[in-house]
Amino acid sequence: MPVVELSYSSLQKLIGKSSKKQIADSLPFLGLDIESEDKDLVRIEYSPNRPDYSTDFGIALGMQGLLGIKTGAIKLKIKKSKQYSISVKPDVAKVRPFVTGIVAKNGKIDDKTIKQLMAMQEDLHFGIGRKRKKSSIGIHDLDKIQFPLVYTTTDRKHKFIPLNSQKELSITEILETTEVGKDYGNLLANSSKMPVITDANQNTVSFPPIINAAVTTVTTKTKNLFVEVTGINKDDAEDMLSVVATILQSAGFSLE
Repeated sequence: MPVVELSYSSLQKLIGKSSKKQIADSLPFLGLDIESEDKDLVRIEYSPNRPDYSTDFGIALGMQGLLGIKTGAIKLKIKKSKQYSISVKPDVAKVRPFVTGIVAKNGKIDDKTIKQLMAMQEDLHFGIGRKRKKSSIGIHDLDKIQFPLVYTTTDRKHKFIPLNSQKELSITEILETTEVGKDYGNLLANSSKMPVITDANQNTVSFPPIINAAVTTVTTKTKNLFVEVTGINKDDAEDMLSVVATILQSAGFSLE
C-alpha cells in the first residue's frame, strides 16, 4: 500500500474545526491506516484506488465530509477562458485520440506539494489510466508554455529535451534508453507516428503517454500550472482530470 507523510497541524488547518485526536480517530473511517507517528508527523497508508488521498488536500476534503464540516458534492469553479486552447490534428485519431486539460493559477507550491502531486499522478496512471494505456496525465509549469497548443503526431526522429534530462534526445532514444521509455514504450509499439503536444513556439510540451519536456518542469518557483490528459477513452481522461482539478482547487489554485 502507498504511504503519504502528513502533519496533523497542516490537516487541522485544512479541515477546520478538528483536533489531532479527532483526526487520528477518524482516519480509519476513510479507509486510511496510520503506519507511524512522530509528534506532529503522521505516515498514512491509503488505497491506490483513492489517488486523492495521496495529498493532504484530498484527505482534508474527505475528513470535512466525514465530520460534517462540508457536505455534498464538491463543485469545481472553472472560469471560462479563450486564452487557452488545444487544437487536435486528425492524425492522432489512430494513436491516442482524446486530449483535455485545465489551467490552475495563483497557487503556492512547495517540495511537499510537488511530491504529493507526483504520487497522485502515478496512482492515477495505475488506476484509472490502467498503467497509462487508457489515459495519462502531464503536469506542467504554465508560464513556460506559449498557447495555443497543438496535439498532433510526429516521427520517431523528432527531438526534444525530456524531463530529468539535460540533453536533446530523439523519440527513438527516449523509448530505448530511458527508464520510462522502456516501461511504457510498448503502448506505442504498433504506431509509426508518435503523439506530441507542441506550443505556439513549436516547442515540445509533452510526449504522451511517456514523458513531459524538461522545459515545463514544475518547481517551487512555479505559481501557475497546466494539466493535460490524453487517452484512448474520453470518459477516463475526463475522470482523471477531474480528480486533479479538485485537488488543485482545494490547494488554493483558481481554475480556467
